[in-house]
Amino acid sequence: MSANSPPMNWNDLRYVLAVARANAIAPAAKALRVDETTVARRIRRIEQGLGLTLFEPRWRLTEIGARIVERAERMEEEAIAIAEAPAGVDSAPTGSVRITAIPLIASRLLLPAVKQLTQIYPGLSLEVIAEPRNLSVMRRDADIALRHARPREDQRAITRRIADLDYAVYAPTAVDARRLSWITYEAEMAELPHVAWINRAVSRQGHPASLAVNDSELALNAVKIGIGKSLLPCLIADRESGLRRLGDKAPVLKREVWLLVNPGDRHVPRIRAVTAWIEGIFGATQNPHAM
Repeated sequence: MSANSPPMNWNDLRYVLAVARANAIAPAAKALRVDETTVARRIRRIEQGLGLTLFEPRWRLTEIGARIVERAERMEEEAIAIAEAPAGVDSAPTGSVRITAIPLIASRLLLPAVKQLTQIYPGLSLEVIAEPRNLSVMRRDADIALRHARPREDQRAITRRIADLDYAVYAPTAVDARRLSWITYEAEMAELPHVAWINRAVSRQGHPASLAVNDSELALNAVKIGIGKSLLPCLIADRESGLRRLGDKAPVLKREVWLLVNPGDRHVPRIRAVTAWIEGIFGATQNPHAM
């Protein structure tokens, strides 16, 4: 840092973190609630003050930039902890928490358990976003994200595998399963493990599936109304009236469930409370691992 430059402060680091997490100026500016020109100007000023290049073209971090971001995230975590401290260690978590998950998990697992959480913590409010796309906790699209695979993006997020979901074949209770064809998924989803399994079953069966959908919630509803049979997560389908497992009833597939949070939110009481609640829903609280 040059002698004539002001010392780098937490407000400067907020700009570095926002751009690093978004890999772009526009979403960083949105997160910071300033215009794009201000963000670009502030980053250049920070780089000049440090005498370092933090970002390559297209806003990719340099090696030294990545090291500074790691330190900035630790500072962010401490800043949040300090901000939360006046509430007291024993005070109940309060505030809003935004959770994103695929629609099937959001509607069939999270929503039925919301009342239980809010009875324990009346000061908490939830935003549940049923979204098949991967919203980013690093860009602050969500506070907590649930995904079916270890994230390829958001690699700086705190991640933990919280469950392994068993999948089995289900059909409507009152229908002869021998007459049912398969419900599968659109071609763009063919690489997903449960879709690949169904497609192999369709191939062995020798005639087309009766329906292709783009979401597991649709597949479950299609099975319930008798359109066909499909592969569904046992934790959800076993609770649904009007469905039954086929074959020897044993699971034929497992899919992981991963929980992601922003490193700066790791110790925030409301995030920790909601994380523990989610782990309980998936039965993970018998063997919890600290984030």
